[in-house]
Amino acid sequence: MSYGQGGSGWTPGGSNTPDWDALAADAERRRGRRRTSIIIFSAAAAVVIGVVVALAIVNQSGDGSPSDNASSALPDPSDLPSDSPDAEPSFDERTLPPLPQPREFISDADKDTAPFDLESFFTGDTMDIDDRSYTKVATEAAASCADAASPELGAVLGEHGCTTLLRATYTGGGVAVTVGVAQFGSEEDAVAAREAATGNLLPLTGGDAPAFCQQGGCRTTTNQVGRYTYFTIAGNGDGSPDSGDGTPAQQAARDGDQHAFNRIIQRGEAQASASASALVEERQRQQNG
Repeated sequence: MSYGQGGSGWTPGGSNTPDWDALAADAERRRGRRRTSIIIFSAAAAVVIGVVVALAIVNQSGDGSPSDNASSALPDPSDLPSDSPDAEPSFDERTLPPLPQPREFISDADKDTAPFDLESFFTGDTMDIDDRSYTKVATEAAASCADAASPELGAVLGEHGCTTLLRATYTGGGVAVTVGVAQFGSEEDAVAAREAATGNLLPLTGGDAPAFCQQGGCRTTTNQVGRYTYFTIAGNGDGSPDSGDGTPAQQAARDGDQHAFNRIIQRGEAQASASASALVEERQRQQNG
């Protein structure tokens, strides 16, 4: 039955208002009966479960006393091994350690032990970058790092402990570029030298190398990777000053910078490869021994 306007028991102007008190009392009685039924049912279920558990325990123990079968099934503590051989994770002895990375060698003087000289560093007769090729015309290992640099740059190199500076000059397309690579005792020293660098690398001339950059107007770069800082200076082969953007001399300076980076990375790769080969050979000797 619906109470209120529109319900089936509503009569316009009539007195069909429901007895709310009676309805509430009736609902409370119904709720009370439901609660009583639930309590009785729950109590009965608890008794039944208790009886079943008690019978199971008696049957398991065999004498009506609480069972101790579970604890008696465990081994005596004295029977347990005192030091399990599987306590530490085991690894396959044939697994090689991680292979060394080239960056590790060019950044660490203790690992970077390959000779740093003209024969091993400035190898080959050309410098090839993309479709541009330059011919090597002169090389030199400076007796002192400062000897191959302007006074300003020489002071920076000396302050941060430059040990060796190699130079090579390349020519091509009417321009010349000298590439200089300085080795330091640590990566931190090389970074500091790059950040403090001022002045410029001196062009390596003479012999087949033209007298370039004698009148200014040259293009220079400074960069660093690992414990190496490297420099370039490039200019027109006829000695005339260079200016503007996108000139052959400017491109030669950038190409020399890329060439120096490539050679340093290749130095690291060669030493990393040799170290990895030594690790493999050592492991094979251990297995065969």
